[in-house]
Amino acid sequence: MITIIKTSDFNVKLKATIHSSGRLGFTADTANKLNLSEHKYIKFAKDDEDENELFMVFVSNEDDDTFKVTRSGKYFYLPTTAMFQSFGYDFKKFNIMFDLVRMSDLDEIVNGKVYKLNKRVLMRKTKQS
Repeated sequence: MITIIKTSDFNVKLKATIHSSGRLGFTADTANKLNLSEHKYIKFAKDDEDENELFMVFVSNEDDDTFKVTRSGKYFYLPTTAMFQSFGYDFKKFNIMFDLVRMSDLDEIVNGKVYKLNKRVLMRKTKQS
């Protein structure tokens, strides 16, 4: 017996971008694939050996360490401005994006669904008048 591999499982690239306001926004495809809703909670974690490695952890319950997923129209975001400022991210000058990579081997350690955030940085385009 064989099972056909569904291309739909691999077509969606999971992405998030820090808006110029500092909020972490998710693409519509990412929101759909991650089943984002206003009833989801996310924590962030850093690697003990490499502070530049950032992880996002989906957890089932809210606590003092969670960010509540917020919805604005059809888009979802997290209120992460203060956190990214504390990391020294210049999200006003740079377009900071993350590719999300599933890290299921870490789920049990942190009691949640873990994604590694691979950062990409580009200069923001300036608005022309």
